[in-house]
Amino acid sequence: MVSLGSEGSRQGAYFFDQEASLTSKDEELLVDQTLSAESDPEFHPICTVWAGVTQAVLVVAFAVACFVLPELDISISVLVYCQTGLWFLTFLLERYMRYQHFVSRRNGYLEFYRQTKDIRRLPFIVISAGSSLLLALLQLLADLRHKDGKDAALQPDHYIQVLAALELVVTLPCLILYLVRTVRFNRSRASPDVQQDELGFLQSHVTSTEVGFRDGDYLDEVLEKQADMIRYLQQHNAHLGRRILHLTQDQTQSNSRLSSLGKVQ
Repeated sequence: MVSLGSEGSRQGAYFFDQEASLTSKDEELLVDQTLSAESDPEFHPICTVWAGVTQAVLVVAFAVACFVLPELDISISVLVYCQTGLWFLTFLLERYMRYQHFVSRRNGYLEFYRQTKDIRRLPFIVISAGSSLLLALLQLLADLRHKDGKDAALQPDHYIQVLAALELVVTLPCLILYLVRTVRFNRSRASPDVQQDELGFLQSHVTSTEVGFRDGDYLDEVLEKQADMIRYLQQHNAHLGRRILHLTQDQTQSNSRLSSLGKVQ
């Protein structure tokens, strides 16, 4: 049975024989909240500035220690322990930053994730390579000293100083660039990439020198952006599916309680 009265002219037809678990006011409130959340998405800043600053401070402190401690006649083993500690702390900070960027990408900030992906990973890669190289050099120097019975031209602390200087020269610019981009991102308070125009998102920061010409880099960048967009949409759909499942379960439980109360009355 359908009613097309005055209220029906404003809200549409009402089916009397259709059972609804929510009232019209509840449905309107739910729709208004959903539309408001979709039209004005909340900005999610990324809290990794302190981690980048800590990494920069650790790298600079290790480089200074490599030049100061040998002058104080401190054992070379202390510098080796410092390198090991630097690697371990960098590993922990990189794991934390990786998790934060994963959350940021899940929130829809795909372009920022791509811009900081390589410069975020490079410091840990460089320090890991430096630790492996230091271990190999120390063992090689020990073997040569045991074989020839004389000291080499360069002492082990000299090699550590060279290694620390290389780590500083490579990692510090990456960390500074990462901090600049992260601070700009947090200040911009931009909406997620998926909320922007699709065409503008796919073609942003991509130019060509000739009309109608598209090189391999252009295609690779477009494919990478499309892959990130598809991955985000899949994760977002899975999240929405879980929310719908929870809402369905809550609605079923509410209906069961209402039915039991009706039978009691």
